[in-house]
Amino acid sequence: MLCGLLGALLPCTALAAPPPILETEESNTAVMPKPNPHWLYVGTRAGGVTIIDGDTAKIVGTINAAPAAGFALAPQGKEYYVSETIWTRMNRGTRQDLLSVYDGHTLNLITDIELPGRLIASGRTPYFSTSADGLRGYVYNMQPASSIITIDLAKRNVLGITEIPACGLIYPHGKTGVATLCADGALADVAIDASGHGRITDRIPFFDAQQDPVFEESPVDRAGGQALFITFNGMVHLVHLGAPSTLEKAWSLQQAAGLSPATTSPEQTTWRPGGRRPFAFHPGSKRLYALMHEGAPWGQKRSGTELWVLDTATHQLVNRFTLPTSGYAVGVSEDNAPLLFVLSEDGWLWVMDPETGKILRSLRDVGRTTLLATDRS
Repeated sequence: MLCGLLGALLPCTALAAPPPILETEESNTAVMPKPNPHWLYVGTRAGGVTIIDGDTAKIVGTINAAPAAGFALAPQGKEYYVSETIWTRMNRGTRQDLLSVYDGHTLNLITDIELPGRLIASGRTPYFSTSADGLRGYVYNMQPASSIITIDLAKRNVLGITEIPACGLIYPHGKTGVATLCADGALADVAIDASGHGRITDRIPFFDAQQDPVFEESPVDRAGGQALFITFNGMVHLVHLGAPSTLEKAWSLQQAAGLSPATTSPEQTTWRPGGRRPFAFHPGSKRLYALMHEGAPWGQKRSGTELWVLDTATHQLVNRFTLPTSGYAVGVSEDNAPLLFVLSEDGWLWVMDPETGKILRSLRDVGRTTLLATDRS
């Protein structure tokens, strides 16, 4: 009817909608851009490892991982390794302890390496790490005895198991070196041969495991062979890892800031380190970044309200940065133009200038951090 009325002015064919052009849908698979030193790798309680570009504060990709998994990178991000415990029926069934290998370009699974024993994975660096050259992987195993599983990452097979009685956690350094911490407050050097088997060779007592334990997430420079083991009260023990390891005189975070050293006295309220991953170390500048809060002893799980920057060569405080939210984990890229990363318990990521503390970028809803890693290659 309408077409008839308008026909004198406009042809009816002009009012009809053109038929849609149907195109064949083509599937494709996105690939990862080339990694850069400012990428941050964040594991959360929900599982998975999120890759975030610190230059944009945008998510680049996600690596599959069970909750509380361990994580490490191959040099130049060619591969990603996930050490995890899973069950065939999610929360029950047959337990599987695996080192899963993912392609760094596609994030596709390359292979699973079955691990012996009972891993019971934890999303902390000293439960799984690699040698400085990326050729070996080391997994801390909890059963049937405390031990280190050594993996040939190139050949994709388990080399052997080294028992570390009364000791736990692993701190690899160099091509073949591994250190562990013991219940009596000692650092133990572990010699592991080409077959993946070894033994404890030396022990250096250096901290009081009952009164002032060290943080598990104390920073280690794998390539340089140095570890900064930091206690709950803020004493810094610099260890030159080797065979045997050597120890320098301890110094206090609080004294570096002009304060009295922290003690375990319940009456003393002072600045103390705390958080899930309270420290980061930049090997080039020899600077230590520490999340600090004011409180009484045994508050090592409390997030930091300030971030302290310390020169580990002079034992001096360089800067104190007030954080927009409490900091639960801290990381720093290891290049010559580093970025500083701070994550909060409620999922904020702050990308900061390590010289000024200025907030450069931010990202929210990252999740509660279980692990944090940067590219060390």
